[in-house]
Amino acid sequence: MKFLNITHIFFLHAIMCQVFLSSLFAQDGLFAPKKNVPILKAPKPKSLQEAKELFIKNYADIAGATSKSCLDQAIALEKSIKAFLRKPSNETHRLAKISWINARFPYLQGEVFRMKNLIADTDGKINGWPVRPGIIDYTQNDSSAGLIQNSERLPSISKDSIIKMNLSSGKEQIILGYHVIEFLLWGEDNGIVGSGDRSFKDYVKLENNSAERRAQFLMNCTEILINDLENEVSEWKSGNKNNRSGRLQAMPVDDAIALILERISQLSSSISSSQIDSIIVDGSKFTEQSTYSDTTHFDFLHSIAGISNLFAGAYVGLDGKIEVLGLGLMGLAEEIATIKSNDLRSIMNNAMRVSQNFKGPFDILSSKDKKNQLFLDTQNSVTELSDALKPLTSVVNDLGKSLK
Repeated sequence: MKFLNITHIFFLHAIMCQVFLSSLFAQDGLFAPKKNVPILKAPKPKSLQEAKELFIKNYADIAGATSKSCLDQAIALEKSIKAFLRKPSNETHRLAKISWINARFPYLQGEVFRMKNLIADTDGKINGWPVRPGIIDYTQNDSSAGLIQNSERLPSISKDSIIKMNLSSGKEQIILGYHVIEFLLWGEDNGIVGSGDRSFKDYVKLENNSAERRAQFLMNCTEILINDLENEVSEWKSGNKNNRSGRLQAMPVDDAIALILERISQLSSSISSSQIDSIIVDGSKFTEQSTYSDTTHFDFLHSIAGISNLFAGAYVGLDGKIEVLGLGLMGLAEEIATIKSNDLRSIMNNAMRVSQNFKGPFDILSSKDKKNQLFLDTQNSVTELSDALKPLTSVVNDLGKSLK
């Protein structure tokens, strides 16, 4: 298995986590200011009702900034992929992979905004999973597998033909979205430790008969992703009564907050129960979302960071700049006498700290050697993360009850 050299990604990871931990204190002034620069502060509500209204508006603002960042990173990914396809090499391949990882960060932070009863189910197009490699391209067991190598089944590779065939034979036929792009960049992951080991030569026309069709598939999937993310951005633009932002803010205040808190609780519970607890019990089936790149630890970290953003009421872009600052869940909780806001802050801080500590590899949990030290260390790390999220889920549920 080949490992992607992404040292600067891990450096960015550390910086971003520190940003989010610091941002939990946004209600009191975000970060230590430079000389002669005023401390940024969230608005101070005059009543609980005003706090609720400010929180809902800020929720929509953070959603808008997150979706815009998501689109910007996808456009950067497209540029990297074009450069790679124009001149395939180890270096351009590596940079395209790094761009994919960068593109995932804001998308994962946006998981907290995906409420099924408020939005249409577009996640199946954007983040469809699991991806079956043999449907798309060759595998270790079948060198001729996949639509890319089957011009009879897929004569022309275009955005329309890919969209038409996606899910056409059921939920297992996912042929577009982030994880298809991931597979086309990394290839199949057949090892216990490490990512997929697809060679850049898969895209060199003189060395691979399917290189051109593979490049077409990769490029079209990337363009579809950008189109879908452009729609996501439009859904959170203010001033439109019919998009997600407009529908949320038109709801009765208490109903809107209940919906938001329900989604936070669902996301926290899903990571701890569905994605961690369900695979660490004896005899369970191992599943990993970002399996080809072996970056599932980032999936956990940035999904939890998205919750942290709402607690802080702030959104910080990948460049470290504050894009949104308003009343967060902490500020709302401080207006409720029955809620101990310091406990809330401590629980969120702990969840972020533990998610930072888990650095993978997640797929070691599929090992049959349960006494392997790396297996034991990883199992302990994800168990600690699951345990940190359970009180987070509980305290969010309690906050919801206090607001009724």
